[in-house]
Amino acid sequence: MRQFFATLLLALAAGSAAADAPTRFALSGFGTLGVVRSDKDDYHFRSSGTQSANSPGQHFDPSVDSVLGLQGTGHLHDQLDLTVQAISRQATGYNYTPHITWAYLRYRATPALTVRVGRTTTPFFMFSDSLNLNYATPWVRPPSEVYNLNPFSDLDGIDLLYRIPLGEMDLEIQGLFGNSAVSARSASTRLKNAKGINFGLVGSGFSAHAGYARTRLELQWDDGFYRALSNLLTALDEKAALAQLSGTKGTTEFFSAGFQWEKNNWLTIAEFAKRRADRYINSAHAWYVTVGYHFNSLTPYATYSQQTQDAPASDARLPPVFMPLVNLYNAPRNNAQHGVALGVRWDLARNIALKSQIERIDVAPGGRGMFPSDSAADYLKPTSPVHVFSMSVDFVF
Repeated sequence: MRQFFATLLLALAAGSAAADAPTRFALSGFGTLGVVRSDKDDYHFRSSGTQSANSPGQHFDPSVDSVLGLQGTGHLHDQLDLTVQAISRQATGYNYTPHITWAYLRYRATPALTVRVGRTTTPFFMFSDSLNLNYATPWVRPPSEVYNLNPFSDLDGIDLLYRIPLGEMDLEIQGLFGNSAVSARSASTRLKNAKGINFGLVGSGFSAHAGYARTRLELQWDDGFYRALSNLLTALDEKAALAQLSGTKGTTEFFSAGFQWEKNNWLTIAEFAKRRADRYINSAHAWYVTVGYHFNSLTPYATYSQQTQDAPASDARLPPVFMPLVNLYNAPRNNAQHGVALGVRWDLARNIALKSQIERIDVAPGGRGMFPSDSAADYLKPTSPVHVFSMSVDFVF
C-alpha cells in the first residue's frame, strides 16, 4: 500500500499545481479509500479476477476498492482535443503501478458526430465509463455479479458516436473496434478485433443502455488446476478437449442492457449482462436491481444481484475416474452466486461521499463465487452463506 499512498500524495500536489493552468487545459482527479472484510477467513472477497486473494477474509482489506485517478484534457483545436487518464489500483500481485486507462484524440466532425481514436473504456456495461469513479454511483462498488463478467477495462482502437435529439431526450449510437489485454490472477488474456454497437438514451431523469460486442479471445491459463487437467488430457491424447482449455482461437459475445430512473427522490437501477464463449472460459449471465431513496444528503439503498453459469469452461467427457479433475478445473472458473446488499451513501461535503454496505452472498454449488482460492480442498467443502462488510470514502477534485 505504500506505493498507493505515495501516488496519492503526488497526485494531490499535481492537482494543486494545476489550479492556475490555462483554460485550454483541464486537470481533475478522483479516488476511493475503502476497506472490505468477510465473516469467514477462508472466503476472501475479490471484486475482479485481476485482484490477488492471499490475506485472511476476516481482515479489513484496503486493496479491493481503493483507487486514485487523474485525468487531463487538452483542447488542441475547436474540434479536436486530447484526453489522458491514469489510475492506480490493485492489479495482479498487489501491484499499484499507475495504468493508462484513457488516451485518445477526439474529433467532433459535426455537432452530432464524434470520432475517438486511441485508448478508451471497454463499453460493455451501463456504468463502464465510471467503473473507477465510484463517486458517480450509489454503491461502494457496482454489483460484482454483473461487472465480474468482463475484466477488460480499456480498448485500443476507434469508436464513432452519433447523437440524435428525441424531444427531451438524446439517443447516442456508438460503434467500436479495437483490442484489449489484461493479466488476471492465473491467466493472461487478450481481445482481438472486438466489434460492437451500443445505444444510450438520456434525459428527464431517465437513462438506458443496450449493447452487443463480438471478439476473438486469446487466453493462457497458468494455475495448478489447469496444469493438472492439461497434463491428463495430453496423456490421454484428448486433443480436442485440450484445445478447449487455452489458446488463441476463442470467440466471445457479450450483451448487456440496463436503465436508471430517478423520480420523486426514488432511485431505481437495473442491468442484465450475458457472456457467451465457445472455449477457454465459461458462459454466464447476471443481473441486479437496486432501489434507493434520497433523504437530503443520505441515500439508503437495497440491491439484489445474481450470476448464473450457462456452460462450464470445459465440457470434456472423460472416463468417470477422471471427471473429478474436470470438475475441479471448472470450479474456480465458475463465479455463480446471488446476494442481497443493504447500504447507505452520505454526501457529507461537496465532492466527498461516505458509503457503507453489508451483503449476504450465497455461492452456487460447484464454485466459490467471488471468493477464489488456489487450494483444491476449499472447492471440496460445502458452501455456506458469506457476509461481506464494506466502507469507503469517495472523492473528486
